[in-house]
Amino acid sequence: MENPFNVGELYQNRLGFYEVAHLDLAQDKMLIRYVDRGEEVNTSITLQERIWQNMSWENEEEVRLKAKEEARYQHGYGIDFAGLADSDFKTNTEGATWRSRRGLAGQVALLLTPNSGYNFVSWAIYRWPVAFLTHREDYYMAAFELGTRKAKFTIELDESNAYYGLYVEGNIGTLDNVWDWTRLLPRLRQQNDLQAAIDSAEVEHDVRFIGRSSPGRETFHFADGLSKSAESLWNEEDPSSFTVLERLGHLEKIPKSHWGELYLLATMPKQEAVRSGVKIAFRIAEVMRSLLPVYTAAIRE
Repeated sequence: MENPFNVGELYQNRLGFYEVAHLDLAQDKMLIRYVDRGEEVNTSITLQERIWQNMSWENEEEVRLKAKEEARYQHGYGIDFAGLADSDFKTNTEGATWRSRRGLAGQVALLLTPNSGYNFVSWAIYRWPVAFLTHREDYYMAAFELGTRKAKFTIELDESNAYYGLYVEGNIGTLDNVWDWTRLLPRLRQQNDLQAAIDSAEVEHDVRFIGRSSPGRETFHFADGLSKSAESLWNEEDPSSFTVLERLGHLEKIPKSHWGELYLLATMPKQEAVRSGVKIAFRIAEVMRSLLPVYTAAIRE
């Protein structure tokens, strides 16, 4: 087997990460320097190669087992989804099987998971024509109130459209760090790559970056929000007439006595959604995948 090591590069053994400081192939010797404590150790190339290879196999097996577990966990997701029907587009949840894990919501979670770094779960929201998707398997979101502090992907239908994308909200009053809102807004302002991700989603996927606020405590979702107490912070029909930073400025000025909402949503008219058949799940997953950097920025501690 060829020598896998190069001087100056980092590797790992059971004691931690180390840098290769010197190699003597003829004598089967190498000098390594541990990164965390600066300790230098003379050791055998053959020994470290064997350890490195064994750990690589262990990591591969861990990845394989994780994939197997995810497949088991998501067994049945999307199995009943054959496309949306005209009758699915309504403001109540009677017969709204698309929200279930065996329906559209589960199919999107299944499509979004691979290579995302997350194992997504879908939640049908009580009494709303809405489903949330989150990687938090242990975080119960079957009712709106249970998910208010968390960023989540959302799918929603009303009489005319399907809406899908990312949804983050802020509480009335002082927010603590359990609210994803408190992490996302400053990161959006500070990180150009996140602003670029939003710009790209708006151009390539017709996503709209929308902000709303509400002076009351009445609960609502996107489609019925404006008919209740929510107010737009900028023109929702042409939100990109403001830069991402300008829109962030409006969100940051929401009074502490108000509720805040941030949406990154795409919209598909009912007839197009019905014609799409099962392909709508792939379209929704594609849009959500483009927003994964923003989701990660919101949920990462």
